[in-house]
Amino acid sequence: MTADLSFPGPNAPRTIFVFKLDIDPNEVEAWSKPDEAGDMHLEYALGVKKLDPAHVEVFPVSQITEFGLTRYLTDASGMSVESVAADAKKLSALRGVIVLVHNKAVSGEGEFKPRNEAEFVGRYTEAQSLSVSTPTTSYEATRGTLSGGTTPGKSGGRMPWGILVISAAAIILIAAILVGLA
Repeated sequence: MTADLSFPGPNAPRTIFVFKLDIDPNEVEAWSKPDEAGDMHLEYALGVKKLDPAHVEVFPVSQITEFGLTRYLTDASGMSVESVAADAKKLSALRGVIVLVHNKAVSGEGEFKPRNEAEFVGRYTEAQSLSVSTPTTSYEATRGTLSGGTTPGKSGGRMPWGILVISAAAIILIAAILVGLA
């Protein structure tokens, strides 16, 4: 965890900012969605011009008491255990309303400037290890098209009439025996 409140750049690794919000838990919905004018109370409290609500989570920590905030950050938000381990006790002790701001919620340059209602808890960054995939090499066996094959010496598509005649004779014979027994 670092005290860096600056926005991560567009190519920065996955980052989550955690804030504690000093509001009544019953007011969570009003704080997590834009009002009729398109403004969010949360933007003012966090000191930012614009937040994308699709990448912001606001909830009473009591909703995840059984799960725990540390585990929520690791299992639900993709942070590694190592990235939040140093603050595990602090995260477990939090009460009230929690705000998780994912790096996709903010854009451009800037920083959070929390006001009275919001208290910065931590910034957690998970390094991404993406490798560039290289196209596979073209092999001679992968070129061209395959056509439907036939087995040498076999005629294709004809029904063997001998099997059909023998099967029909067997069915007639069995039917005659059954009628004779009845």
